Amino acid sequence: MTIKEVEEKLGIPRASIRFYEKEQLINPKREDNGYREYSEQDVATLKKVVLFRKLGLAVSDIEDVLDGSLPLTDALTANVAKLEEQLAELNGAIEMSRTILKAQPDIETLDGEFYFEEVEREEARGSRFMDIAKDIAGYQKSVFLDYYGLADAEGGLRVSPVAAVFTVIAFSLTWGTMNWLFRERSLNNFLIGLATPLLTVLVLFLVGYPIHCLAKKHPKLKKHEKATGLVVLIIAIFLVLTFLDLCNRFGW
Repeated sequence: MTIKEVEEKLGIPRASIRFYEKEQLINPKREDNGYREYSEQDVATLKKVVLFRKLGLAVSDIEDVLDGSLPLTDALTANVAKLEEQLAELNGAIEMSRTILKAQPDIETLDGEFYFEEVEREEARGSRFMDIAKDIAGYQKSVFLDYYGLADAEGGLRVSPVAAVFTVIAFSLTWGTMNWLFRERSLNNFLIGLATPLLTVLVLFLVGYPIHCLAKKHPKLKKHEKATGLVVLIIAIFLVLTFLDLCNRFGW
């Protein structure tokens, strides 16, 4: 069947189907005319994918479940634990939001200090609220995955953890080998090249996170965040290479 027929059959947009194809969750056959032909098996797999996504499973986990490297029971058990944690956080946030709503404040009259301390008191009593550390962790993850080309369209890991580790090691070894080949062939130069990708990711985070935070507050900057990120990447690589070169010259 055609992609239009799959759209109508499952009630999901074409973009979602294309995304799942890109992530290799389904692999429809191509006809001689170049069009994709979706089999009943493809549709059955898509139904499972949509089901798992609606349950909250990550695309990478679904891929592992489908290829048999992750048992479905393990994936669902981990998903239940994740959702229960999110539910506990949401309950605390919902109750505090209702408390604030009763006072009917606006941003000018809101007693931020009082409610800040109230949240802390509720946390001390065992209530759960959204973990703001996840903002930083999420940004760190996106910087790392983007740098190594491991991010999917949702910002998650598009390959298995084992493949991701292999990619990072191979990437670092390539940098080390290139630095050894094109400069003085010494162990020191190999180690400098090996460290370059990891140090670059660190600089990207230290410089990029403030820009990321500003972009969230200023829509105009948000439009240029990707371009700014590219400039930051170039600067980060330059700074890291300069720093490592200085370390090599002065024997640090």
